[in-house]
Amino acid sequence: MAEALTEKPQEDQKQAKLDVLERQIAAARRQKRAIEARSEFLSFVKFTMPDPDEPGDIDRSMFKDAKHHRALAKVLEEVEKGHIPRLIVTLPPRHGKSELISRRFIPWLLGKDGYRNVIFATYNEDFAHDFGADVRTIMQSAPYKQVFPGFAFRFGGASKERIQTGSGGMSAFVGRGGSITGRGADFLIIDDPIKDAEEANSPAIRQKLWEWFTQVAMTRLMNSAASVIIVHTRWNEDDLIGRLTDPTNPNFNSEESSKWKIINLPAIAGDDDPLGRKKGELLWPERFDMGFMEAQRRLDPRGFAALYQQRPSPEDGDFFRRDYLVQYDRKDLPKDMRIFAASDHAVGQDKSRSDSTVLLIAGVDQYGDIYLLDCWWEKKSSDVVVEAMLRLMKQHKPMLWWAEKGHISKSIGPFLRKRMMEEKVYCAIEEVTPVANKVQRAQSIQGRMAMKKVKFPKGAPWVMNAFDELMKFPNARHDDFVDTLAWIGMGLARQSGPRLVEIVKTDRPKTGSLAWVKWDSKFRDKERRLLSASGGF
Repeated sequence: MAEALTEKPQEDQKQAKLDVLERQIAAARRQKRAIEARSEFLSFVKFTMPDPDEPGDIDRSMFKDAKHHRALAKVLEEVEKGHIPRLIVTLPPRHGKSELISRRFIPWLLGKDGYRNVIFATYNEDFAHDFGADVRTIMQSAPYKQVFPGFAFRFGGASKERIQTGSGGMSAFVGRGGSITGRGADFLIIDDPIKDAEEANSPAIRQKLWEWFTQVAMTRLMNSAASVIIVHTRWNEDDLIGRLTDPTNPNFNSEESSKWKIINLPAIAGDDDPLGRKKGELLWPERFDMGFMEAQRRLDPRGFAALYQQRPSPEDGDFFRRDYLVQYDRKDLPKDMRIFAASDHAVGQDKSRSDSTVLLIAGVDQYGDIYLLDCWWEKKSSDVVVEAMLRLMKQHKPMLWWAEKGHISKSIGPFLRKRMMEEKVYCAIEEVTPVANKVQRAQSIQGRMAMKKVKFPKGAPWVMNAFDELMKFPNARHDDFVDTLAWIGMGLARQSGPRLVEIVKTDRPKTGSLAWVKWDSKFRDKERRLLSASGGF
């Protein structure tokens, strides 16, 4: 009995020693993880996001990393080292980009070097301050203090607008367009500077963002070694990323573009995926399966393309579908077509210096099918445009030429009239007062295209550019061709029913005969009288 009582304390002491040893091992393992987190960014993210059910278990974390997280974390480590001075990241929503870059990366930067200065910007001040509050919470947490035990806030320097370190560093959180005068940046981080599609489709907002980025934000970089990160949803091809990287954008600068590393990871992989995924493979199938993706695509094709695929508009088109695009061989052109013309000129309040003038010639057959015959699409001065118009008038002899009201009469009208008289070229020009909404305006031609009644010439050099603009409408940077095609649709709709019926039903003489010449002259005179009565040029 006495021996049993003696053995019990010995076992308790042994177990106590084992418990102490296990706690020491656990503490050593935790300290090892904390040290790893100082140099390995993904380890830092997982360490500072403990599992709420088992906060002491360092093998468990709220952050469930996937392949794209690991790849992005490695890139961010290179940014911190100064090896990647310019970085653009596009990822689908809820795939961890803001958690990694906007919330966790800033604390990691300041913990590694408290003398650094960071400027963080997003689409408005309130949202920026929300990120500031999250960053502050992370830096006040026990795991963060274990990773960076020497870090300290400056007295009174832990506000959500501006975090100041005891070493003299700072992180400022501002809204797009906000003042950052007097603040410098070793790291400039911009997360979604455009709020939504409505903002993205505003040329004024896009221009203001560009001016703020180039004239304010980029001028706050501390030195040539400073780094810039842009996290951006591709709502519009003329967004910040488009202006920096798209060679067709008027703001594109090849030297500046060459500095940027772009990580574009769509939800569904396409060709040449950065992660090596097969075409059609999902980015995070454990969280978002194909059923979810297809549901999102059906709900809003344009939004899916922007948010999940990082394309400003679906490849198959939205307003105009790809199957609307019909081509014809020149040899198959019908005879006895009525020829019309339309133009969209780079003038007016909604036009910029980067817009082009489009002159379009179309033939309409007896069935109402529209054959696009010729197109002049250039950025040229007014005198060159006038000469191009004269050439097309001479070559195609259009019955009517449609344009937006004021584009001709209030700009090139006098010079055009003078040159028409000099060249003895006569064409009735009718200026159309359009609706303000470009989408509503384009509906004048959308229905005809859906019925496959608008046909494009095979092999014409301008056709692919026209298809590209049609597929991206109304999200494209330019819509010059769409507007011109819309004038054709609106112009034909303005013609009275009997006039079109007459074109179809009149028993016309054989083309080229003397009788046909008389019939054609009589018909053109009637068209001109009707046009004059309707206020034609």
